[in-house]
Amino acid sequence: MNPLPHGAARAVARSARKAPLAAAWGLRSNKSSYAPKNPLFALPALAALAAILFAAAPSFAAPEARILRIDPRTSTVDGSPVLTTVIDLVQNKRLSDATRPCAALNGDAFNDCVANALEQPNALYSSFDFPEKNAVLSVVVDGSDTAARFESKARWGESTSQPGVGTAWLILIDAASSMGTRFDEAKSVATAFVNAMGPNDIVDVMFFNDKSVVEDSKWVNNKQTALQTIASVKNTFPTQGRTRPLFNIIKTAATDGFRELGNVGTNVVVPMHQAMVVLSNGAAGADPSSTAAASNLLKDYLTKGRFPENNEVLPKTPVPVISIWFPSKLVEEFTANSREFMEGLANPEIGGFYSILRDRQEARAVNIVNAVRSRFNKMHIVKWRVSCVALSLTQTIRLAFLNTDPPIAGDATFQNVPVGIDPSQWPLDIDREATERAAAQDPVYPGGTVKVFGNFCWGGNTQRAELYMVPKNQPAPASLQGGSIDDAKKAQRTLIEQGMRGKATTAGESMVEFEVPNSDKFLSGKGDQMTARLVIYDNQAKRTSAITADKIITVKAKEAPLPYLLIGAITFGGVVLVLLVVSIFRSGGNKRRAGAAPTTAPRPGGGGPPGPMAGGYAPAVPMGGGVPGMGGPDFGGGYGPPPMGGGPAGGSAGRAVLSGSLGIFTFNPGTEMRVGRDAATCQIVVNEPRVSGSHAVVKFENGQLFVRDENSNNGTSINGNRIPPLVWTPVSPGAMLRFGPIEFNVRFE
Repeated sequence: MNPLPHGAARAVARSARKAPLAAAWGLRSNKSSYAPKNPLFALPALAALAAILFAAAPSFAAPEARILRIDPRTSTVDGSPVLTTVIDLVQNKRLSDATRPCAALNGDAFNDCVANALEQPNALYSSFDFPEKNAVLSVVVDGSDTAARFESKARWGESTSQPGVGTAWLILIDAASSMGTRFDEAKSVATAFVNAMGPNDIVDVMFFNDKSVVEDSKWVNNKQTALQTIASVKNTFPTQGRTRPLFNIIKTAATDGFRELGNVGTNVVVPMHQAMVVLSNGAAGADPSSTAAASNLLKDYLTKGRFPENNEVLPKTPVPVISIWFPSKLVEEFTANSREFMEGLANPEIGGFYSILRDRQEARAVNIVNAVRSRFNKMHIVKWRVSCVALSLTQTIRLAFLNTDPPIAGDATFQNVPVGIDPSQWPLDIDREATERAAAQDPVYPGGTVKVFGNFCWGGNTQRAELYMVPKNQPAPASLQGGSIDDAKKAQRTLIEQGMRGKATTAGESMVEFEVPNSDKFLSGKGDQMTARLVIYDNQAKRTSAITADKIITVKAKEAPLPYLLIGAITFGGVVLVLLVVSIFRSGGNKRRAGAAPTTAPRPGGGGPPGPMAGGYAPAVPMGGGVPGMGGPDFGGGYGPPPMGGGPAGGSAGRAVLSGSLGIFTFNPGTEMRVGRDAATCQIVVNEPRVSGSHAVVKFENGQLFVRDENSNNGTSINGNRIPPLVWTPVSPGAMLRFGPIEFNVRFE
């Protein structure tokens, strides 16, 4: 950065560094990678500090940063919330300082001296590098400033091949008869500006006479079309009177031209920058509205960039004015007035330029064009990551600098003005890398959860955050050019109908966690290559994450894991059933053998009981049980399978069993288990947000199952009836026991 020539600047800067800036600037910063944000800051403290700094050095101009355009189109092209700013950062020099050597001259010598002085390189400014480490761009949301995060910077002259890096040139050519032979020279300067157009430049050439604009090429991106318009007007137009409202003519032309700039059609892409060239002799006669003082009002109007002043739709576009005066033979006092008017139009503080072109000096047109474009080439294209925007078409955006040497004045002129942002189409700020890393460690699967990282503006409100899984056969658009995010919103209804919507369980400033729909429609690929695509939606701000094919959130996925506990329980139950069948079969076979006919012949007459073996009886066998010593299993000391209806044999139960989607849990006499999400204290762990950390306690005593609700949020119910908290309640066999939304069937064995 170039230092100021005055030593007082450094003294002021050193004094500023000693001030307690941290206390005056409690900044909410997005500088760190998606960390929780600090408290919001208020800019009045900085404004007061800046006032102290510049009050200490009134004798020279401080470096100033001016925002010439806020272009939001990067965000709608690549899906990231990036704001592109065009910033002019220079220390302006006084015109009188540059032209001081000309003070002793007059007439043509004076005009030539002024022109030569102003066309020298850096005659009216010194350019500064953009200090990104000291720069703060903030967006006002809900009355508070939210800091953007610096992304990149580049000089304008090094970026002219990039899309959008160009200038919209509005060229006004004076075609009144008072121009005389100067008219052809004005056309030569206009031709030089058109020939120097870059690949992204566009131009609108207007001719005006004593009353209004009489010829207009409209906005075109073709040099030849503009040159044909210039060549088509071969002569000046007749004079309509002794005076002309030059102020009104130029203001109306500028208003019409730059208002139409936002509606030039699909064949002309509006570039990031804009400028106006006025080629005139400045003659207005005795018109009271076209004085030197009035030209300053016109300059301010163009510098503010609102066309018209009450415009609340089209973006704010500050316009540098290049004013070239073509002296003509006029009454002396009119000559002075015309010179002052043309000089007053230029606004060099934002890149405007003033010079004088005398008779037969059209060869100097190249010097004028080079001086103007050299200043533009030193502008900065600075990109910022902007997570939050106001939910309105108008935005307040501020640029400030901290701890620079020399101090740099920021820009706070973008107050409640349109900048071209549709808040409903401003994308959410997603940290795709962090999201992908988390999914690589814990792949997404149907019925599971997914964590998405970024900078979010929903303030922890889970009701604002929504998840939509994209089916594998639904293609994402390759680009949003020619389309809109409305296409994604239309697809939203289809995703809901397909069950592809998930709810947020946690919604923080830097991370949101969602339940994933229990469907495998969104799984794409196989094995380790399986992925899932998802879109995040803020239903209050109506903002969505990127939906283009190259930017949509794509994470590692897997099929839903098998419920191993349930499979194990079913397998165990099958083994038990097989053993039970074997036991019954063996038991029946033993009874047949035990009741077989005696070895002795029956008694005559066939009456009476059979005799025991070798004259006796067979041993008795308990009904349903195995015979001790015969290899049959012994279920609880000889009990057979439970009777139909689920009740215990003999009127008492040996144990109780809870079975459900989470598995099978067995309660033997004296067993007590706690149910809830807290794995440290619960034996039955339920990973469900509607279940409390310690939800309920279940125990089995004296053949009876009891449950006690631990004052949970969503309660415990038996057969749909919620039980009172902190009271032991009996549960009958066959009942449906529910903890929040999780159900278990109860049976006794």
